[in-house]
Amino acid sequence: MTTWISHRGYCGTEDEPIATENTAAAFLAAIGHGFEHLETDLRVSRDGHIVLCHDADLSRVSGRNAQVHELTRKELSKERLQHGETLLFFDEFLEHFAHLHWILDIKPEQAEQTVAILQRLRSDKAVDEFLHNRARYLFWHPSHQQQLTHILPEAFCLARERHCYLAGAAALLGLPALANIEAGQYYAVPPTLRNIPILNERIVRNFHVCGAKVIGYLPETPEHHKRALAAGVDQLLTNHTPRILQQLK
Repeated sequence: MTTWISHRGYCGTEDEPIATENTAAAFLAAIGHGFEHLETDLRVSRDGHIVLCHDADLSRVSGRNAQVHELTRKELSKERLQHGETLLFFDEFLEHFAHLHWILDIKPEQAEQTVAILQRLRSDKAVDEFLHNRARYLFWHPSHQQQLTHILPEAFCLARERHCYLAGAAALLGLPALANIEAGQYYAVPPTLRNIPILNERIVRNFHVCGAKVIGYLPETPEHHKRALAAGVDQLLTNHTPRILQQLK
């Protein structure tokens, strides 16, 4: 059975937006649609607080051209986002959402600081339990991943972008051994490549033969979702909810 993962929370549709990504409102909306697995992005403020934000600047979510890492928590707290929300900080996030399962996308610009802060927060037993048992991690550079696994050896780090590309190509060609696909690892595969459908039962089977798992990566249309599910992906990372499939009926 495929596990659905909410990408940055549920923000509504293009015609009917309801929340800004990575906010409490977006996460609550996703929970309301039955999600227990979600994804979010971690950055660091100028004064060393982890804040949930995908982009390096705020222009897309608040309309102000300001760099996240150049602002203090107090300054970031004053920002009003697209639908009137405020940015969510990691301590607030843990207070309300630590009971769920998460992918934490550690953005590379301040990744070293982010990992160092996570290490300090582990002194709190509840935070340590969350980091061990409720979170998986996505890194963009191997050195940052090594920094985390040095202090948290049990941390589960998802396959990085380059490894996903190589593994996907090998599985698509029916030669998964060429990419050293790792048993137990999760690889993200998009629904299409240059508008050519690639996420099908055959490519998923080639990953499964190696003992690996497949995350259907950001399908957008109802048909993409249907094909990913039919292909047998293990997880589906999406901006939508299962209701999108109703559009096929």
